[in-house]
Amino acid sequence: MKLLTGMQNISLDWIALIISVTVFIGIPLIIGIISKKILIAWKGKIWFETKYRPIIGIIAIIALLLTLITLFSMNGQTMIDHPYELVLVSIPLLILYPVIVAINLAITRLFKLKYREAATAIIIGSSSHFEIAIATAVGLYGVGSKAALGTTMGLFWEVPIMLSLVYFLKYLHKKNFFK
Repeated sequence: MKLLTGMQNISLDWIALIISVTVFIGIPLIIGIISKKILIAWKGKIWFETKYRPIIGIIAIIALLLTLITLFSMNGQTMIDHPYELVLVSIPLLILYPVIVAINLAITRLFKLKYREAATAIIIGSSSHFEIAIATAVGLYGVGSKAALGTTMGLFWEVPIMLSLVYFLKYLHKKNFFK
């Protein structure tokens, strides 16, 4: 913990942690569930799937990019001042992703999952859930902290890797890798 935060034996503020997770994860999840139920009841499932969902998908990508831009801009000086730490965070992540994807591919192949189930399992199983780490780091240490920088680097690598994984899984599907 000392490498990224510059601190040792830190006390954990459970209230700040709970608030952070609630604001960044819980509230959006609840709003998503409620809005889906309301919109399907109001406009129907076909409208939800063909009109609403594509627009929200675009908004979600834009929001993700804005989040990344905000986190990197707030951590710009920290990144410039500590490039070695960025490398230290990045190397294990770049080793982890191919290994974990290969394990997930092998497991889904072993259990003979169909493409849709396999792709979902591989993407979820290969994700490192940096959104929770970022929410925690920002809530506890602030947006410009080294802890936030470390988790942001994870997200920096995860986003292009996960997007590439989607195309890789589509390629494997075309090659009949999945049953």
